[in-house]
Amino acid sequence: MSDNLIFCKVDEYGFPHWNGLDFFRWYYLPSNWTFSTGKAHLWLYKTAWLIHHREMLKQYAREAQIPLLLLAGVAAAEVGGTPERFKSVGVLQLKQVLETILRKHDNKISNSTSVGSVAIQLGVAARTIGVRPDILSSYEQFQLSICLLDNSFNIRVVAFHLRDLIMYDYPDIDTENLTDEQIILAGSRYNRGLERGKQDFIDSIVAPKGAPGREYSEYGRRIIEKKEAIMKIMRGGN
Repeated sequence: MSDNLIFCKVDEYGFPHWNGLDFFRWYYLPSNWTFSTGKAHLWLYKTAWLIHHREMLKQYAREAQIPLLLLAGVAAAEVGGTPERFKSVGVLQLKQVLETILRKHDNKISNSTSVGSVAIQLGVAARTIGVRPDILSSYEQFQLSICLLDNSFNIRVVAFHLRDLIMYDYPDIDTENLTDEQIILAGSRYNRGLERGKQDFIDSIVAPKGAPGREYSEYGRRIIEKKEAIMKIMRGGN
């Protein structure tokens, strides 16, 4: 593995969050591994983020009693993309204003805002920590969004949400020891939520390429496809 992982330089504020400059280098510039632009910039960031947070991922996977592969796989999928602070200072407020205009009082629109390095919806995060998302004030939503910018808090909430997702489909299972199919299902639920039935995801896993519904399990299947690379990083392999 390259030693030129520019994101491993950590200042007093911790690991640098993905920002507007990162977005520009990834989205608008051609891919170049030497200059870390385009897709190369995104994957260098993801790799460095996983390396820096390796022990934290291990700790919270153990605490939540879920497979490390599942937590690290979701993290690898979610890290990078939209500048993180824009979600909590910008997107959230716009959705809150929209709710006011539409006279909505259940927070469904604003709680759909995804925040954190490992993106998670505010409403989902609230339920995971035992708070009713529908009664959060605008300020409490903002407070929670700021908390989710702390990677330790963020990863821990995501880990326990993944445990909840596993138990939703497999209430009597050992959540630490999952088959590939169960990991795919839990990962796909992280991406798509609880609306679809368990059988829809299982059918999607075995559906041929191009078949209707195949996309339902794409998120989870990518975790398994990248299993070797993800676990090599988690073991500290070069």
